[in-house]
Amino acid sequence: MQQKILHILERSMTRISERSGSSDYPFIDTKFDIVTDRDFDETDEPFRRKNCIYSWIQGRGLESLAKHVLFFQSHGETERAEKLQKILSAVMFSMEKLREKNGGYLPFAMTPDGHSFFQQGEHYANFSDLFYSKGLIYSAHLLGKVELYRKGKVLFQEVLTAIDNQEFRTDQQSFDPKNPVEYIPGKFPQGPRMIALGGLADLMELEPENPLWSEYAERFIRFIVTYHINTGEYPDLQKFDFIESLDNNRKAWTDGSVVFSDPGHALEFIGLAGKCLLAMRKNGVQGKLIDELQEILPELFCHIFDYGFNHKSGGICKGFDLKSRKPVNSDMPWWNLPETVRAGAELTVLYPDHALTDEVRLRTQQAFDAFFNGFLQENGFGCQTRSEDGSVINVIPAVSDADPGYHTNLSLIDVFMLTPQ
Repeated sequence: MQQKILHILERSMTRISERSGSSDYPFIDTKFDIVTDRDFDETDEPFRRKNCIYSWIQGRGLESLAKHVLFFQSHGETERAEKLQKILSAVMFSMEKLREKNGGYLPFAMTPDGHSFFQQGEHYANFSDLFYSKGLIYSAHLLGKVELYRKGKVLFQEVLTAIDNQEFRTDQQSFDPKNPVEYIPGKFPQGPRMIALGGLADLMELEPENPLWSEYAERFIRFIVTYHINTGEYPDLQKFDFIESLDNNRKAWTDGSVVFSDPGHALEFIGLAGKCLLAMRKNGVQGKLIDELQEILPELFCHIFDYGFNHKSGGICKGFDLKSRKPVNSDMPWWNLPETVRAGAELTVLYPDHALTDEVRLRTQQAFDAFFNGFLQENGFGCQTRSEDGSVINVIPAVSDADPGYHTNLSLIDVFMLTPQ
């Protein structure tokens, strides 16, 4: 698995470094068709073109570039690391200029001069803030930019407070009718807490002496375990079913008769919670939480994988109804497979003697094989979506840009570092 991971990292980051951070376009550029390798141009929808810059992609990209710099440095690839670091610096300062133009925040998508690409209402803490603050924190720390590091933490803490106060709102635009993502008052998905766990794990690494980050992580993990995972509160559901969204009373959100679960998001939660637990263990804190979750996470991982994984075609469905026990969106995005591999690898390290460890390893390998054999393209990127029968389809899970080494590569870097060489 390690050699395959290295191949993916090198091929994909070579492509990104060849395209990104130029003086006339100082942004991460993954605007190409992953399967055909064709650059998007004026014949494509406006949201695919270079004039549409996604804050999600740039924020995720900052985090990705910074962590790839460290990875390649540690493996003696100094020339590759130096090139990526130059791109990182160019993108970070370009994005900060646009953030300043927008009063300290970034729209979901914008033109190269900082104007919002889509109609924008009143600002609430959102996913653009979350992804960008995580990326700014890690990149500014790597580059030694103390003031930008501080600004990244300020923005990140604004998001954490908004999540705690139920004031967080998604800013995502939907490009897939089968995947409605718009903000609905009174509906609270687990995504904001889950994604914040990644930033909290990073800050536990960067500031091991600061107890704030592990305390936040424990609170967010306990919230998700208590309210989003069925451990007996819902007798009509199966044990360890994962409920994607809650209502105002912290009960399962229902859309008609459907109790929706996104198996990929649930497995991503396990992976990001696992990152926090490993950081906690390294820092010698929250040991009680780590022990308690041994009774939940391995079984949760196997249960979610089993209702989400398509054994015939190799992939994890986007949406599953916990009532009917059937997929409500059988499309299979690429990103949930590497996230699953990370989650499984972490669980085998955290709980090596658990009774289900061999079962966790089996499913982890199945997820990796499904990604490597079914989604991965020659350029080192995974095609965005396959249908239930395994066909590659033109469906956008989140944005049309290719992944800037975030879901795929950062998950696999963590796996690489956890796997014995």
